[in-house]
Amino acid sequence: MKNIGKIILLVLGVVLIALGVKSFVDLPGQNAVLEAAVYLDEAVILPENEGKMVIIHGKPEMTAPAYDEELGLSLDTIKAYRYAEEYKLTSSEKLEYKYGWVSKGQKSIVGKASIGEFALDEKTLIGFPADGDYEDFDMTEISAKGYEVSKGKTTEGAWTDRWWVIVGGKYYYDAFEYSGNLDIPHITREMKKEIAEEREGAKAYAYKVYTGTDAGVTVAGIQQGGTLVAHEKLGPIVKDGVQTKDQLLSSNKNGVIGGAVVFTLIGVVLVVLGIRKPKAKAKVKEA
Repeated sequence: MKNIGKIILLVLGVVLIALGVKSFVDLPGQNAVLEAAVYLDEAVILPENEGKMVIIHGKPEMTAPAYDEELGLSLDTIKAYRYAEEYKLTSSEKLEYKYGWVSKGQKSIVGKASIGEFALDEKTLIGFPADGDYEDFDMTEISAKGYEVSKGKTTEGAWTDRWWVIVGGKYYYDAFEYSGNLDIPHITREMKKEIAEEREGAKAYAYKVYTGTDAGVTVAGIQQGGTLVAHEKLGPIVKDGVQTKDQLLSSNKNGVIGGAVVFTLIGVVLVVLGIRKPKAKAKVKEA
């Protein structure tokens, strides 16, 4: 098992190093694309820019809210990042039972928005930061679905709470621990365990969302008809505030370099951990 763990560390490390190196290698090409982009003082669609990389700025206007299809909930934002958890038995050994919230993954959810005359495509909207916890739920919609809304900490000891939509439960339960070895009446133990078992299977969903700024954003992409489409290789480019082309080039370059350095350093650490041999145990001298 130890060897398998080391192999996994090595593979992950090599992959991260490769991604970091690739980012450095691709940077000149990315800069060339942005340098050739058409900078628009006003976000208007011009026929001569069709198929070209353009840079626009302004405040995004929501034309349709983000919609969580799985839960059937509308969110008053153009971009949300959803966290999903399930309350379940996490371990059971020697009459020790532990229940808690287990992550079921995250996903981006987007609505529709435009800047000036440009509609923004899905990939571009995914590039918007989800910088605020969402709590403005439509309680009529929540009640109609049979859900509950509850506040709870994301992890034990967390400084802040987060609002959760609870499905199949009443609220955001605290982690529950039951021990069959406790010296208390049997009936009390069983009742407590039953409570945890009844809660098992409850699901909780929380959202971080794009809150927007009065300064707006600067966005780069390909003009395709009336839509701004994220560049296939560069991906979504979204920066806070109104930036000049030079500022956008600089901030994008710094972002790529920063990410590449982080990937490379983490990769190196994982590789070192993967190849490092465990220290030999010191032999105890016999008297």
